[in-house]
Amino acid sequence: MAKVSAPFLSLDASGTVASTLTASKWKGRNYMRLRIIPANPQTSAQQVVRSVLGTLAKACAAVLTSFADTMHAGSQFFQDARDGAPSGQSWISWLQGTMNSLFAADVTTYNGLSSTIKGYYNGSATGIGLASYTDVNSVVHTAGEQLYLLAHFATVYLGYTMTGGIDAPASSTPTDDFADYVHVTA
Repeated sequence: MAKVSAPFLSLDASGTVASTLTASKWKGRNYMRLRIIPANPQTSAQQVVRSVLGTLAKACAAVLTSFADTMHAGSQFFQDARDGAPSGQSWISWLQGTMNSLFAADVTTYNGLSSTIKGYYNGSATGIGLASYTDVNSVVHTAGEQLYLLAHFATVYLGYTMTGGIDAPASSTPTDDFADYVHVTA
């Protein structure tokens, strides 16, 4: 049952009328809309997208943004991604939209790397606070894999150059340098 505290739609209205019309507020203004019950079909395609977006969101948690930085600048990765994002799009939505189609191939490539190189990525990722993430499909994405995904985006879209390339760093120094690019104020 809808409750109205003044003439209809003039002050405050809330609730649903006849299971079809819902009174609500947006930016302080009252409005009416059709009542919609969201569907959550749990399709396999939807689960794949949730897995990709969840993993990339966990990886992006390590990016030092200007909001989290005491100097209000953010890491160089953040600055480059923010400045490179298409007009009207946030850096993180650009990253997620771009990496969505590349995700499976990048995970496969990362899994094919030697245990030594994976160790470099895992050590660098752990140093900036990344941790393994289990997605909605119960697949574990290591901290190193998440850092690798960020490295792929940075080298292709932000112009970052990693010594030896992202698939073959000769030591932990290039991955540590990349971790600094992601997490330390320039």
